[in-house]
Amino acid sequence: MAQDNFMSFRRHRYLKLAVGLICLCIVLYVRDTPPVKPGGGTWLGYGLGTLGALLILFLLAFGMRKRAYNSQLGSVRGWLSAHVYLGIALALVATLHAAFEFGWNIHTLAYALTIVVILSGFWGMVLYLRQPTRMSNLLDGLTLQQIGEKLTEIDDRCKMLAAKLDAKTQALVAESAKCQIFSSYWQRLTGHNRSCATKRVLAQMGMDSSQGSKEHNEIYTLQLRRSQQLNRIREFVRLRTWTEIWLLCHVPLSIALLMALIAHIVSVFFYW
Repeated sequence: MAQDNFMSFRRHRYLKLAVGLICLCIVLYVRDTPPVKPGGGTWLGYGLGTLGALLILFLLAFGMRKRAYNSQLGSVRGWLSAHVYLGIALALVATLHAAFEFGWNIHTLAYALTIVVILSGFWGMVLYLRQPTRMSNLLDGLTLQQIGEKLTEIDDRCKMLAAKLDAKTQALVAESAKCQIFSSYWQRLTGHNRSCATKRVLAQMGMDSSQGSKEHNEIYTLQLRRSQQLNRIREFVRLRTWTEIWLLCHVPLSIALLMALIAHIVSVFFYW
């Protein structure tokens, strides 16, 4: 059975609504015979423009609904489903409103921002479908703080074992304990830290001639576990960072769209 998510909310309720809306707009556009060429200045153009503006306002309202935790206006998942499908419908409504006529003006800017915001929404949709499950699996029911505590326990155990060995092994354990998750923002984006001290320590201990020691072998096993935990944290942070980047793009673009929409409407009625 397919997993129930916001895309299939209430048996694809908003998909059906969006498809119906798209079909209605196409039929009206094809059957329209204005005295002048089709465009935003015809009665159908004004109707489609009004519909598009209402859709934009509804889509922007999702941000407020998501933060209104005590709201009774439907579930957040339902709003997200409507946000996705009606956003797709908006692309067609806006295109038909413009009647495929574009130029270097505020009207085309508003249209271009509409399409860009919708495209960025597709990126966000992919993130919402993939990231939560992957991030949850990486943490395996724990929090980042709890994983950090496990790393501290590993370091304490390694220091205790290393105290029975030579100074070189003690130095390696101390170096690994100081290992940073990331040392640059680029590493946060890629999820890799090529200068990871724990990896260097593992490589060095693997070549150490004293690896027959019981303590040495246990330290090596603990350092291997430490490296695996670090990799999980790095992948989690990478996924979260890309989600943050999407928000840094989608939200400002949405605000810019609202400003362009207002300018578009004002200019239309000013020159009407």
